[in-house]
Amino acid sequence: MAWIVVLLLLMLILIGTPIGFALMISAAIAMAISDIDLIMAPIQMFSGANKVVLLAIPLFIFMGELMGATSISERIISLARALVGWMRGGLAHVNVVTSMFMAEMSGSAVADAAVMSKIFVPSMEKQGYPKSFAAAVTATSATLGIIIPPSIPMVLYGVTTNTSIKDLFVAGIIPGLLLGGAFMVTSYIFARKEGHPVDERFEMKRLNKAFIGALVPLLIPVLVVGGLIGGFVTPTEAATLGVVAALLYGWPIRRDLNLKAVYELGSITVRQTSVVMMIIAGSAVLGQFLANEQIPQQIASGLGGLTESFVLRMLLINVFLLFLGMFLHASAAIIVVVPMLLPLAQEMGIDPVHFGVIVCLNLGIGQQTPPVASVLLTVCSVTGLKVENVMGYCKWFILAMFVTLMIVAFIPQTATWLGG
Repeated sequence: MAWIVVLLLLMLILIGTPIGFALMISAAIAMAISDIDLIMAPIQMFSGANKVVLLAIPLFIFMGELMGATSISERIISLARALVGWMRGGLAHVNVVTSMFMAEMSGSAVADAAVMSKIFVPSMEKQGYPKSFAAAVTATSATLGIIIPPSIPMVLYGVTTNTSIKDLFVAGIIPGLLLGGAFMVTSYIFARKEGHPVDERFEMKRLNKAFIGALVPLLIPVLVVGGLIGGFVTPTEAATLGVVAALLYGWPIRRDLNLKAVYELGSITVRQTSVVMMIIAGSAVLGQFLANEQIPQQIASGLGGLTESFVLRMLLINVFLLFLGMFLHASAAIIVVVPMLLPLAQEMGIDPVHFGVIVCLNLGIGQQTPPVASVLLTVCSVTGLKVENVMGYCKWFILAMFVTLMIVAFIPQTATWLGG
């Protein structure tokens, strides 16, 4: 019965049903067939979403929207150009480094992709880069938004598994830097092969000026993440600090914002949050049903029974996550699938924090691979390109992501070293 429900869920998603509703429909049908009182569905939905730490999600989204609506992105891009614009294929490297900086402010890969594709793809095309290459760099580098803290998927993972969100944020720093470096290496290979230009010569004077201009914007995420890592604030309080700091910077200090703009950004935040919360509520009902049917234990024993080899088990887990990432939204995948795999991971001796980074990297790859490919489709929608055209370049960046995933998966210190 449980497997039929899972197949029903995948079928509903494939035909285009919103994921939150697909989860609720699947759970309701399962409860009806199993003679479970349907009154339990709204109770379970409420209890699944009624967690204080989940307030961090709309606050982080709002912080990212506020910072994206100000001159912050321009200042960050100027700093990135001064830092790496002198390299062969400079604007591609600027694209990646900017995404690394912006990841500290958003926590959402889709949001970063929507903003960066409007800025970088036209600029790179003007400098002679193939438009599809520019789109591929923009889409894949946006994935850094769910690896480098703050990360909304990491918040969801922490809530789902009762893992410290602070530890997860710390664990994402080195893998995020490794992933950014892998993207830059891939961009440099294409730059040498296709003759991509240098953006601008290195000048210390320009770098100093750009750094001073970007200093305050960079201090906001440092305040947020640093306060959380230092143990001074909770995730929700850290996100609140970020919102207040972004509001003060964008409104009375820089005057980039006004009351109307803040209202519109708040409306966007509410819409984005409602999507995530519907998924959380629906997942709570379905997750409870699957737990009652002991599906997590069956999957763990099934995968574990295939081999005793740690390496093969790790590869099986990653293949399973990569496959699901192609079909499920990251939020739904974390809430529904992670409880199924965590028992096996713990049995293998994998630290839950390390496993959280592995999950996020796998789902980051899923954001670039059809049919779901949420980030890639966002960039294609903004630029007017077809997915198949962008995939010609994107596949090599996905390969770089996979190599990074394998490094992080088999070298736990990449995720656990900073956390001690």
